[in-house]
Formats: sequence, C-alpha cells, structure tokens
Amino acid sequence: MGTLVRSLGPSARSLVAFAAVLTVGVMVCAGATATFSLPRPGTSLTASAAGANSTHSIQHVVVIVLENEGLKSVWAYAPYENYLVSTYGNATQDFAACHPSAPNYLAMISTETNQCGSDNWNNYTNRTLGNLLQADGFSWANYAESLPANACSAPGSATHGSFATRHVPFLFMANVLAKPSYCRSHVLDSSVFNSSLANGSLRNFSFYTPNLCDDGHTGCGGNVTTAQLTQQGDSWLRDFLSPILNHTGRYSSPREQAVINHTAFIITFDEGSSTSYLGYAVKGIASGEDYGWCQSQGSTGDAVCGGHIYLAIVSPFSVHLRFTGQSSQASIVTTVEWLFGLGKLRNPGNYDAGGKFPPMKSLFSFGSNGY
Repeated sequence: MGTLVRSLGPSARSLVAFAAVLTVGVMVCAGATATFSLPRPGTSLTASAAGANSTHSIQHVVVIVLENEGLKSVWAYAPYENYLVSTYGNATQDFAACHPSAPNYLAMISTETNQCGSDNWNNYTNRTLGNLLQADGFSWANYAESLPANACSAPGSATHGSFATRHVPFLFMANVLAKPSYCRSHVLDSSVFNSSLANGSLRNFSFYTPNLCDDGHTGCGGNVTTAQLTQQGDSWLRDFLSPILNHTGRYSSPREQAVINHTAFIITFDEGSSTSYLGYAVKGIASGEDYGWCQSQGSTGDAVCGGHIYLAIVSPFSVHLRFTGQSSQASIVTTVEWLFGLGKLRNPGNYDAGGKFPPMKSLFSFGSNGY
C-alpha cells in the first residue's frame, strides 16, 4: 500500500476506504463467453470517512479512447460496451467537438481543440491536465500501443504502421517535448501501463491510446464494414479490460486489486463517423480556427459537430448511474479536475471553468462523506 499512498502526492488528502466488494458476472459477448467484475448484489457503495478532510476514494483515472463510431453503431454492434454502460456509469448526451481525430484528443487533456479540420501534428503551448496534476504532486502518463522509438524526438514523422501521433495528445504539447528525457518518462509504451498496473504502481492519471487495430480505426483481419470495425474495437476492449477488472492472469496480485478498487476508467470515442461538414463544428467555419464547442453554439448532431458518441465510466463507485446533462471532451477534463481536487486550466475559451461542461458528478456515488 505504500505505492498507493505515495501516488496521491504531497497534498493533505486523506483517503476514504472502499467498502464495495467485487464479484464476477458472466456474459456472452460476440459468440464467446467472457467474465467481468460486477458489484455483489446488496453491497453498499458508501465509502467511510478517514478523517475530517477526507475526499472520495478515486486515486487513479484511466482514459481509453476508441475510434470513429457514432453512438448508434455502438448500440448496434458493441455488446461489451453496452454491458459496461448498463452496469456502470453512462453519459447519455456526450458529443464530440468536431472532426477529425486530433482536435478531439487535444480537447480531452486541455479543453482546446486547436485544429478542427486537421490531423496534422502541431506544437502547442496549452496548459494540460498533466500540468495541473504535476503541480499538485500527482503522477501522470500517456501510454500508447505500438509506440515508436522516435515518438518524442520526431512526433511529426512518427506515424507509421499501427501507430498514429494524432491519437497521442501529449505529443502535441511544447512543455512535454521541451526535454526529451521528460517526454520519454511521460509518453510511454503500453507495456509499462500493463506492468505498473500489475504491480500496483499505476500513475494517478493515465491516458491510454490503443493502436489503430485495437481502437477500431483501421480494418484488421479483413474487417471493412461499420459493424466489423465497431466489433473489432469492442472485442479488444473486452479482452483488455476484463482481466483487469476480474484480477486474472498478470492482474491477479493483491496490489493490482487494491489499485482497481480506487480506479475510474473513462471509455469514450474521439468522434462519430459522419463526413457531413467534415472538420467543422459549426457549418461554414474556417478550418483550423479556434472556436466555441458545437454545443456552446446550440448545435447537435453529426451534420454540424463531431457526433453523438459513447462515454462510460467504470469504477466501483459508478454502478447503474447516469449523467444526462450536456457533456463533451471538456467534461473529461472537468471531471478529472474535480476527482483530484485540481484547479482550472482556464485555457482560451474557459471551457473548464465557464459552467457549460461541468464535472459529471452524478456518475459517482461516494456516500455522504464524498463530494
């Protein structure tokens, strides 16, 4: 448990104890039997206070992003993702900011889209969740599958094979790239995530980027249709997340179980798949212009913004909960800020402090001693 205490950083935050006990449920998914962690029926989700200044008991947040499917495709072809939102937390009105991928990924860590209409690599000076977390003594990393050796030294030319720089948002940030050693210690191969989770040393905030096969972006194994691509990503997520939640295989250690008892997984998509007004959150806006989120403009739907997308929060404190308010990539930022008691980024647009995208508090139930 020493690792868990250190991972909270120096701030005077006492932890609450997690009272819920996980058990195993069984579900048939895409023709194969898979097991998932479920809350034991009748188990209370109330967390007991550890002291007068206690906060809730989420110590780790993991953001996982899948690719290019609108909500209707997920409902139709993704049984595991359907299982997650029917069992855990679901943001029912979540819309992507714009098209294509890169601006949506950038918004998930900074609230700023910066480059709607473009997937090109650029170097930005936005403040990010990494800045806020580090300033308060929390640890963080962007983990990427198939990460090439030149990702930190030459991110603009690192896209190759199943790796895409445009899906690794911290590689767009000047303060991450300024020192190669700093970048290499915060933009890491996915194998580091797997090993640190297994041994109980997971960082407080993890942004996990699957490769282009696993996230459903690129048809692999002959997959070409919307149904096949959606199922491809869903199957990967099931095989990736189920052993973690069930504490099986490499994740069978008591240290891993202790970490997962205090972890929230945020699972979402970058955008829907429509090409209507591709690249623009508001019809007719100039490519690359920095502008208000599509919802801030009173717009909804693929025709004028990035699409109605899936967002689930999986944690022991997020069982059968819903958030039905306005949400988007900025809501991921505000929720992480709230969970860790951070300040606000207040990047241009003020999307994390202006009130339009509040933290998704109703997706967590911490009891009377939480917030």
